[in-house]
Amino acid sequence: MPRRRRLSEIERSTIAQDRRNGVSAASLAARYDVSLKTIYNVVNHWGERQTANGSRSRVVGIRVSDDDLRRFDAALSRRGIAHRSDAMRRLMLAAEGVFLPDDEMCDELRSLGAALNRVGNNVNQIARRLNEAKVRGERLSYPASSHRDVRALAGLVFDLADQVQEMSRARRSVLDLEISSALAGLAVGDANGAE
Repeated sequence: MPRRRRLSEIERSTIAQDRRNGVSAASLAARYDVSLKTIYNVVNHWGERQTANGSRSRVVGIRVSDDDLRRFDAALSRRGIAHRSDAMRRLMLAAEGVFLPDDEMCDELRSLGAALNRVGNNVNQIARRLNEAKVRGERLSYPASSHRDVRALAGLVFDLADQVQEMSRARRSVLDLEISSALAGLAVGDANGAE
């Protein structure tokens, strides 16, 4: 008895779609090198599967490297999640909340950017005056008040850097919570189970 060719999920989906669009079963059987009976079975089972899965009628395929897949599986494993497809589905459903920009953070970053521009302008003015004096052969005028001003500017830059770091940490925490919420119930042994 000859060995039959096994169709992939994408091929099954394509066959079902092509049949709905009027492509003949004989043409599909020839294209995929399978029997007419296989084509009819695929179409029938695909319809049953769609009914059983509700609206899950699409198959999404992506290409990743071995390293990408290992890292993703490791992240799922740390959360106790065993099924990639369930995790991907939940992450897709949560994408709208995860991928939306944080308007408050954007406003803060604009404000910090403007403050850094002011600091940069002040530093440029100090550097220009010192360079002009050097070019003219004058003794560099650098009184204690200038030293205090430069220290104050440096302190402002460090404060701004700390604020940006804190905003980044806070945003990451929010994203972690949103992702944890999206993946809730998928951990092995979790009472809620997968959807």
